[in-house]
Amino acid sequence: GLIVRRKLFPCLFGSALKLEGVEELLSALERYTLAPQWGENFAARVFKISRDDRGERLSWLKVTGGELRVRQTLSGGGDEDCWEEKISQIRLYSGVKYTTVDQVEAGTVCAVTGLTKARPGEGLGAERDSGVPVLEPVLSYQVLLPEGADVHAALGKLHRLEEEEPQLHVVWNETLGEIHVQLMGEVQLEVLRSLLAERFGLNVEFGPGGILYKETITEPM
Repeated sequence: GLIVRRKLFPCLFGSALKLEGVEELLSALERYTLAPQWGENFAARVFKISRDDRGERLSWLKVTGGELRVRQTLSGGGDEDCWEEKISQIRLYSGVKYTTVDQVEAGTVCAVTGLTKARPGEGLGAERDSGVPVLEPVLSYQVLLPEGADVHAALGKLHRLEEEEPQLHVVWNETLGEIHVQLMGEVQLEVLRSLLAERFGLNVEFGPGGILYKETITEPM
């Protein structure tokens, strides 16, 4: 009970390489792990968005209630961006390989195709959305494209990465015709630069970073 409520944290020591402590670890998992009690009504949470090797959008779900079937209609979003779409395929992955199934039960982690608007952290069915992320972007950088690059095509590629990485915020300044990205700092900036080059062959640079101020001015100073 204390472990489930995150009041007690068992600590074990060993080495998988030297096969030390493996039996003790498995015994502890068997002794202290409680199987969740899933509800009967369908519920799931989106925890990741990715693309397969053909570019098809994958929504990764943890089913937390009932069951999920192929061709089932799911809905989500808020008042202005609500959506309703059908599951076209359910995939169970093992590494890069997968098998397709017609249905999965609560407790299953799977990837589904057919959802074009689901986002990480979104609750489906009876599941609630995740809370607000603890980390929020603090810096903003202008994206400097190569000479002659199509700015709107680049914007589309950045939006695709934004789907997969919720901490990346892409902002289009229509007045200036500029793309800005909001993220955590230099490391994330280098990751973004590498992803754009590897996946899309787009070599970009970035302008100097500016701090995103979130304070509210309550009175003149």
